[in-house]
Amino acid sequence: MTMLSRRHIACGVIAAATLHAAAFAAPAAVRPDRLTLFGVDMADATVSQFQAAAKAAGAKSKGRKGTVETFNVSSLGIPAVTEMTATYVGDRVMAAQYDVDYQNEQLRKMLQTKYGTPVVTQSPFGHGEFTEQYISDGTYSWNFPAGMQVVFKKPFSGSTTLTYLNADLLKTVETNVKGRADREASDKAKEKTNVF
Repeated sequence: MTMLSRRHIACGVIAAATLHAAAFAAPAAVRPDRLTLFGVDMADATVSQFQAAAKAAGAKSKGRKGTVETFNVSSLGIPAVTEMTATYVGDRVMAAQYDVDYQNEQLRKMLQTKYGTPVVTQSPFGHGEFTEQYISDGTYSWNFPAGMQVVFKKPFSGSTTLTYLNADLLKTVETNVKGRADREASDKAKEKTNVF
């Protein structure tokens, strides 16, 4: 085999590999300033897109009850988490919340490396560095465009959680619920005007 034919073969192999990679490339890249989970843009993801991406990453659905679906995520290799609960509103993902184990320093370091230093919104006892072995009780968050947030919550009592949250969608749901409750109270008051 001559040197020229070896080059042609090598170029052919490289070209074939490039074409193969292009044909099986991941979906269009998500903007770097957008919040993603399992490679999907959380602000725009439909329930089926989120479920497919979670499954492709190795999450296993434990079942869905109404608007809530629980996943076993122990095989994903995320330190200090084994379960995730997704909350859906219509065909949108409002939240994906991980239950976080008590020993979570490595996870916090990974979060700070990926998202930067969090904003501390609630910490009754002051706070140290987010990546220290022990952190104060409180809420640590990162904000993203389109009303998206990542929230690490370590309450005084109860479970520590890491939530990927569509805060705008949550506000819409809360407004609708409050409006419905106000209408129901008004209707009851009108029915009982002669009683009180």
